[in-house]
Amino acid sequence: MHHITLLCVGSLKFSWAKSACEDYADRLSHSLKLEIVELPASRSRELEQQREEESERIIQALEKRGGMVWVLDERGKEMDSTTFSKELQVAKDRGDAMTFVLGGAYGLNDTVRKKANRLLRLSAMTLPHELCRVVFLEQLYRAQEIGRGSGYHH
Repeated sequence: MHHITLLCVGSLKFSWAKSACEDYADRLSHSLKLEIVELPASRSRELEQQREEESERIIQALEKRGGMVWVLDERGKEMDSTTFSKELQVAKDRGDAMTFVLGGAYGLNDTVRKKANRLLRLSAMTLPHELCRVVFLEQLYRAQEIGRGSGYHH
């Protein structure tokens, strides 16, 4: 079974986001092994220090994992759902574990970006952190369903 990790900074605070993420995680559990790892958010009041502390936590967590690293980042490449599905299928066929990184509210530093095999942009618009997690999990589910040929994607 394909192993995918979503490495996130912070926990979900809103019930609607928790519910949506749980729903997509449950749907995905039938086709892949999904692990969602929540790293503690920085408590610093300085934005740059927050970014640095959270980025360091991400780097430490990545050192414990193998496989491909995709960083969700505004500087990344946008791709449509079908292309994303094909990329996932290639990784699955190769047997590559995948880790997707979702940084904190103030982003990531360049050190994290340099650890990435790919940078993926979810949207040209700025999205709240919790919504990014929901959107990503929905797209992951959509990609799986495209690969299966189900009627979910139309």
